[in-house]
Amino acid sequence: MTMTTDTTIAQLGVETARLDVVEVDVYRDIHKGIRRELFAVTGEVGSADPHDTAALARTAERFRMLVKLLLSHAEHEEEFLQGLIEVHAPRLADAVVRDHHWLDAQMAQLEVVADRAVEGAGDDQRLVVHKLYLGLASFTADYLGHQAFEELEISPQLSIAMGPDELAAVNQAIVASIPPDEVAISLRLMLPAMNVDDRVELLGGMQAGAPPEVFAGVMGLAGQVLDDEAYRATATRLGVG
Repeated sequence: MTMTTDTTIAQLGVETARLDVVEVDVYRDIHKGIRRELFAVTGEVGSADPHDTAALARTAERFRMLVKLLLSHAEHEEEFLQGLIEVHAPRLADAVVRDHHWLDAQMAQLEVVADRAVEGAGDDQRLVVHKLYLGLASFTADYLGHQAFEELEISPQLSIAMGPDELAAVNQAIVASIPPDEVAISLRLMLPAMNVDDRVELLGGMQAGAPPEVFAGVMGLAGQVLDDEAYRATATRLGVG
């Protein structure tokens, strides 16, 4: 599986990307969570017992939940960011749409293979699970390339054209549009993937703007998904430890 867009590794030099101008990064937190979950699901399939149907079913369900999040994430980007990209970085706009379509097609194919891996039996079961693993690995590679394109190419151009205040308003609009249950799913993936500065920035915004009971619920979730050291460091810096 190869990306069909003009997004290439050669274009994406992290050492020369204008990340110094990105004061508000609308991609960073959710992309960290997505990366962590992509790696986890791919690794889980790679080490799975091909004949353990129950374990394969759990992994397949985990992948389906990830697919739902990825589709929703793409929808949010298309609703809130695509128009801005077309205005401020027009030469990059078509590549984003093509990437999304290509990645959507891959996810649909992988869901079919995942179903076969769960339902299958017999001598070819090992092969079906291996196909799922290779498919997930290829999809992960393509998705990482797409994320890099957004973070290293698009984000700096939007930052230069719009500035932090306007981008912060866009980011707030995106967050406000996400249903609470999806927010909880996203936080479960993001918080363990973020460093303490990321977490304090994200949770500090919630602490300042959300009702106390909502923030308490978020910190309870953080306590579930973070190890003790990471949770204590975050809580202490938020003044709730």
